[in-house]
Amino acid sequence: MAKYQKIAKLIKKFIDNDCEVCYDDVFFYSPDDELICFTFGEDKESNREWKKFLAEEFNFTLTEENFFAMSVLHELGHHYTVHLFSDEQWEQEATESTLEGLEGAERDQAYFRLPIEKAATEWAVMVYKENEKAMRAWNHRFNVAIRHQEKKSKRKLLTTF
Repeated sequence: MAKYQKIAKLIKKFIDNDCEVCYDDVFFYSPDDELICFTFGEDKESNREWKKFLAEEFNFTLTEENFFAMSVLHELGHHYTVHLFSDEQWEQEATESTLEGLEGAERDQAYFRLPIEKAATEWAVMVYKENEKAMRAWNHRFNVAIRHQEKKSKRKLLTTF
């Protein structure tokens, strides 16, 4: 995490310190800890499916430029929509038992449509669209920070589509 501390600080500033931030293998939100974790290595196929989902459900264009900021906003969306769901709903959807037997694109699309996931995405899209000018600036800030980190590590970090 130490090598991604600058990006974690930038995320905390972006989310106005509403949650703690850490680096992990995947993007996720922990409601008990009010913790957002970020990553750079998301699955390309899942990213393509999320792009497709955003376009179909919310008329939103996910690009390589806005991908990281939207991923963070989605996790923050969980923070702001957590009260809409019971602990049982969180537990059930966190275990993803409703997705058993599904694979690939079908599984990804079913996951994005889980009520908890869809609510967080809807919140993220609303905030993004209501603050487009500011979001362009944040996209730029995140992408500059990520490119800087890539130069330091001498490898591409952010998996896109």
